Amino acid sequence: MAFHLYLMRHAKSDWAVPGTSDFDRPINKRGNKSAIRIGEWMAENKHIPEKIISSPAIRAKQTIELVVDQIDSKSENEISYEEDLYLASLDTLLENIQLYKNDVNSLMLVAHNPGLEDLVHFLSSQSSYEYKSMTTANLVIFEYKNNKFDVGMDKGKFVEFIKPKELD
Repeated sequence: MAFHLYLMRHAKSDWAVPGTSDFDRPINKRGNKSAIRIGEWMAENKHIPEKIISSPAIRAKQTIELVVDQIDSKSENEISYEEDLYLASLDTLLENIQLYKNDVNSLMLVAHNPGLEDLVHFLSSQSSYEYKSMTTANLVIFEYKNNKFDVGMDKGKFVEFIKPKELD
């Protein structure tokens, strides 16, 4: 069975409150709208991840909670908040994919730049797909033959690059 890998950058964060730490910044109004729209697109197109791992930063948590509210209100999507996804490097993101992909047919990561953009660039170069930039609330989908792939070595197929501003 094919394996789908969903990669999403957190939605646009709010910089309005001085003194808020980077980790504690919430999403802003535009970020809220974008996360909801991505979740709606995922539901409409039947892209429902079995497992979700996310950075525990407030903006990442708020993003994935809004997405999950749209994609499937009837079932419990399993979300794990992993400390090492906060500002994770390419290597850390690759390690997390390897760790969590084994028991599911689809996995979603919600993380931050520059690591997430490095990951998308790395996977895109393996699939011969050129992408421009991983801006906030973008979703990229790759497909692999099954969950036995090695994300660092095996080529996946590029499926979609979704930008919320292009969905309106």
